[in-house]
Amino acid sequence: MVYLSVALKSFSRNLAYRSEVWLRVVGNLVTIFIQISIWKALLSSSAVDGTGTSLQDMVTYSIVSTLVVSVLMTQVFREVDNKINDGNIAVDLLKPIYFPLILFSQQLGNVLFNLIFTVMPSLIIAWMLFDIRFPDDPKYWLMFAFSILLALGISFLLGYLIGLVAFWFLTTFAVEWTVMALVLVFSGSFLPLWFFSGVWRTMAENLPFQYLGYVPSAIFAEKLELEKALYCLGLGSLWTIGLLFLVWVLWTKAIKNLTVQGG
Repeated sequence: MVYLSVALKSFSRNLAYRSEVWLRVVGNLVTIFIQISIWKALLSSSAVDGTGTSLQDMVTYSIVSTLVVSVLMTQVFREVDNKINDGNIAVDLLKPIYFPLILFSQQLGNVLFNLIFTVMPSLIIAWMLFDIRFPDDPKYWLMFAFSILLALGISFLLGYLIGLVAFWFLTTFAVEWTVMALVLVFSGSFLPLWFFSGVWRTMAENLPFQYLGYVPSAIFAEKLELEKALYCLGLGSLWTIGLLFLVWVLWTKAIKNLTVQGG
């Protein structure tokens, strides 16, 4: 019940910044417009390239990937970093709550707010302006929903891992930039992984970053065959479990490290 209350408070806190909502919507639409303009320059409306990709595929992919990125839990590491630097982490650890779940609840409230007030308006406007194609097969809707859950979980765990670095180095700047660079390249949020070749594609398809853009978008656009989509979801589940275990190990060590420094 405590964690639900935290999520609702986080949701309500966002309501105080209503003007920012429209800025986010405009930002999403500008990003979508730029991406679609680029793909229109590369693909004619009737062309299909060597990968079997049409302009409508890329329009759909660009819209979905942009909106997926806008709901990811990308501010986790800053929350942890700030709490460590201002000393509030010690106060949180004294409370009869589990800090990682509190942090997750806060981020979940932000996600719900962005989903309702940013993603939905952006999607409706994009649907009116561009030729987006929705999945015909109900199985792809179910797989897309599951891929979004994986995206949220993996984005939170990666962000939390970055935040835990601050327990030892007091700043996450270097690690943050390194991980963000990897996400930019390997998430497929702009360039789908089917355009990658050789070792780069193999690497990208086995890293967790693909779940932050490529996998949900490719499933929605029905660019992954059913077997391949199920394989990706299975691999994503394994990555989530692995990251969860790694977070638990580092969190346990971080608490001991904080206790030693403070004691």
